[in-house]
Amino acid sequence: MKRSAIIILALILFVSCGDDPPVNDNEVDDSFSNDVIVTDNDTEEFQEIDIEESENNTEHSDDDSCGTGIYMNPEWMEPEKNWNSWANLKAVGVIGDYSEEEVPAVYIKGKLKLSEITKEFSEGSFSLYEGSTLLASEYSYEFIDVDEVAGTAVAEYWDGFYQFSGQLVPVLKEFGVEEAGFGATVFFRHTFIDIKYATDGDVKSQQVRKNCYLAISKTEELEQEGEIYDVPVGDMYLCLVDNVDGSVGEKLYMMFKNEMTEDEDSILEFFNTRQDETIAVYGDEDFTPLCQCYDAEGNEVNCWQYDGPGGAEECPSYVSEEDCNPQENDDDVIFDDDIIPDDDFE
Repeated sequence: MKRSAIIILALILFVSCGDDPPVNDNEVDDSFSNDVIVTDNDTEEFQEIDIEESENNTEHSDDDSCGTGIYMNPEWMEPEKNWNSWANLKAVGVIGDYSEEEVPAVYIKGKLKLSEITKEFSEGSFSLYEGSTLLASEYSYEFIDVDEVAGTAVAEYWDGFYQFSGQLVPVLKEFGVEEAGFGATVFFRHTFIDIKYATDGDVKSQQVRKNCYLAISKTEELEQEGEIYDVPVGDMYLCLVDNVDGSVGEKLYMMFKNEMTEDEDSILEFFNTRQDETIAVYGDEDFTPLCQCYDAEGNEVNCWQYDGPGGAEECPSYVSEEDCNPQENDDDVIFDDDIIPDDDFE
């Protein structure tokens, strides 16, 4: 009963405090699309395409303990057998401020399994967003299309965000419970970034060219006191021996496991549901597509007319044929009916 009670209490905190998560807020989401996500330190040598793991990430293993010795068993993260798409993450690190420089995690081991993609992650961080939402991020990247003479390259970047209410930390700690009983809200993206760099490897400029959301956490309905909540399918494990309230500077020991969905309609509905529960559609000013594409100058273009790194996307079904294939009017085109016979022509 104790564990069941805290799961429901934590759920209420999760829902009430997560109404405005950073990734689901349109204004903040735009900033995600244009984040400076490759730093100078990431690109010391473009000649070395393989990125070496940092020393911090090799200090811990799957047998890592939590705080004073509570074991974080990696088998806990194994997905359920009926999950076709899933994500898991084991992370140890200090909580940083989302608005400031990233504080790299001491240990990151994550995996994403989708229908056609499997990605593993060994870099990431914890951060606190606006004092209320905790984020666990993970990412990996490689440099492609490297031109050493021109000093240009493309960074192909994969990243994920696990997001949950910061109030889970003091609540779970108070009740001595280590599992939330539901998953985090999770997002995964695939991004291509144009890079210009100097001869010493320092980045001179970078421009996001294509940014696509591949999957989000799957949800299930849960009824509580007559209210229906959509709850992420999965679980979170928190070892809280070193924590008070999950504030910046505290160290977190966590594991996550989530069922994911790749259903485009579900993802579109999530990103386009407004505060009043109405849903933005294509043509609305606040509509958010699954993919955002930009030309070399940073101007947004339709992804089905895009010709940059990562290639064009198929025109979505919700876009009209006229918008998918606009016909250009050419005033100089001469039709047969407009031809005036020349009697002198032989």
